[in-house]
Amino acid sequence: MVIRLVILGAPGSGKGTHTYKIAKRYNLKHVVVGDVVKAEIRNKTELGKIMYEYTSVGKFVPSEIVIDVLKNQVEDLKGFDGYIIDTAPINMEQKKAMSDFIIDGVIWLKVENYDMLKERILNRLICPNCRKVTTKSKYPNRICPCCGSVLEQRYDDNVETFNKRIAQYVDKTLPVIRDYQREGKVIEINAEQDKKDVYAEICDKLDKFLENLK
Repeated sequence: MVIRLVILGAPGSGKGTHTYKIAKRYNLKHVVVGDVVKAEIRNKTELGKIMYEYTSVGKFVPSEIVIDVLKNQVEDLKGFDGYIIDTAPINMEQKKAMSDFIIDGVIWLKVENYDMLKERILNRLICPNCRKVTTKSKYPNRICPCCGSVLEQRYDDNVETFNKRIAQYVDKTLPVIRDYQREGKVIEINAEQDKKDVYAEICDKLDKFLENLK
């Protein structure tokens, strides 16, 4: 059985953390559009310069660029039992552009307390090597506990950009989630819980969802 999933949620809802675990548990290819975007920006490629003009002010990267990135990543699934796309589609334009993609289910990390998300964002650190997500308060020396790399704060983890991203999420991404709900594809998760409880709920609901697909 091939499994094809999408994970969506507000900024800071835990998408990166949980997608990594889901991909490992179900042997899925972890397709992270954001990582490709950040790599292009970090390497200062021509495409990266275009992307930075959007992401640095909290705007979405144009859909045609996102879809090209996705297609390149999901073409080869050798060794995997499917894929999970992290944070796409994030607007209706992208959803329509992804009409050729088969999406079995959409994991929605639902958080309504946006103040809590803001605190998470401003305190967040990410390992550029192993993708470990942690916090400034937990690791003030900024050394990754898993691989020893220097932890980084995302360039867009600031109040101004967070506010813009939340507004875009409410205006653009929530309608996508509602549309998937009408299609019966959404697996709703309470992402305001402790991380362990969130992951346990994901596994429980996803197992049942996939069983019904057989």
